[in-house]
Amino acid sequence: MRFGRAAAAWMSGLLFLASCSGDGGKLSSRPPNVAGLQEGFVAAVERAVPAVVNIRTVTRFSRGDPGGTSGGGATMQDYLAELLKEDGWVRENSLGSGVIVSEEGLIVTNEHVIRDADEIVIRLSDRTEYRAKVVGADPRTDVALLRIKPSRKLPVAVLGDSTKIKVGEWAIAVGNPFGLESTVTLGVISATGRVDLPGADPTGDLIQTDASINPGNSGGPLLNTQGEVVGINTAMISGGQGIGFAIPINTVLEIERELARTGTIRRGWLGVGIQPLTPALAESFGIKGERGVLINRIFPGSPAASAGLRVGDVVIAFGERQVTGVKEFQKVVAGVSPGFPAVLEILRGGKRMTVNVRLAEMEGPAPRPVPRKPPTDAWGLSVKPLSKGVVRAPWASRAGSRSGAWIRRAQPEREGSARGTSFSGSTGIR
Repeated sequence: MRFGRAAAAWMSGLLFLASCSGDGGKLSSRPPNVAGLQEGFVAAVERAVPAVVNIRTVTRFSRGDPGGTSGGGATMQDYLAELLKEDGWVRENSLGSGVIVSEEGLIVTNEHVIRDADEIVIRLSDRTEYRAKVVGADPRTDVALLRIKPSRKLPVAVLGDSTKIKVGEWAIAVGNPFGLESTVTLGVISATGRVDLPGADPTGDLIQTDASINPGNSGGPLLNTQGEVVGINTAMISGGQGIGFAIPINTVLEIERELARTGTIRRGWLGVGIQPLTPALAESFGIKGERGVLINRIFPGSPAASAGLRVGDVVIAFGERQVTGVKEFQKVVAGVSPGFPAVLEILRGGKRMTVNVRLAEMEGPAPRPVPRKPPTDAWGLSVKPLSKGVVRAPWASRAGSRSGAWIRRAQPEREGSARGTSFSGSTGIR
């Protein structure tokens, strides 16, 4: 386990603050209790790590006809095209993290970690491995529930309350970035309630943190200083440092319970477009001081259209709940089971009315595409051993190759990258 660079910066800042008194920033003669703080971090990590797992997936997909000429094998690309025609499919490996939430083998992770996987292998902290099955997955919130059948009771993560976290509190991320198991990074809660992020649930409230989150951290826990899980790491902003996001654990638990019960998530759908009711709009509609959401679109054939709702109606209550904003209204509607009858209180032309509506089922979002690229190492290379057939190929015999590795893919941003190059001899790549 290792702490990230952010931890060093925070600890340095903490040492400075701890050495200052509360009186004008003068240095205090009292030694800072840094050792006690460090022990607290260590205890939190030791409490959580046994319940963090490594997730390895394998996906098989068709490569299709690459269009190379057959029979000649005059170039390396031609020969590889023939091999692909014979195989017809390619294996892709990926890595992620997960959190044990049940002694009997239930594990939560991100939906994108296991999407399209043909095989899922769970490695526990003691390095034992199990094949996992998907109990259910929800692309909208990026939560998935897996099950393994362990030979013993498993250590379970201690779950916190994500509604109690505050901006500025310490945050600890645990996971397997780039396959480096049980890596620990330290930072703070940078923000809460983040919405409208690309690909994220528009009704969700993501936690933002500067604790380093990298590929492979997805599905791992975000901890507080007590070692309690307050979030499940889900995303980072590429090109930005110290900008990562986690799904609040309270949201994860809601999804996990439903997935464990039914294996799927069904959400209610009303079929309206809405916008905030600003003070200016409220005054223009003659309803100054009212709170709610303004309907600006009715989808044809939707429950809203069948119930007689109109563009310009202002929804002020859904059942017993007062409507105060767009996101809140979306969450309330989505949280109602499809087919459930609901009563809306609206304002139309300044008059209060009630409308009975029976919700339909919201269609799930289209899964975000997963890039089909072989994984690369720290050099930016993806390699595999040279087979006997490759060594016998005309292009290989002319080059004098007898052993080595074939570069399947090279990241273009790495200097010296050249796809389709064979290394042998002193390169050390075998």
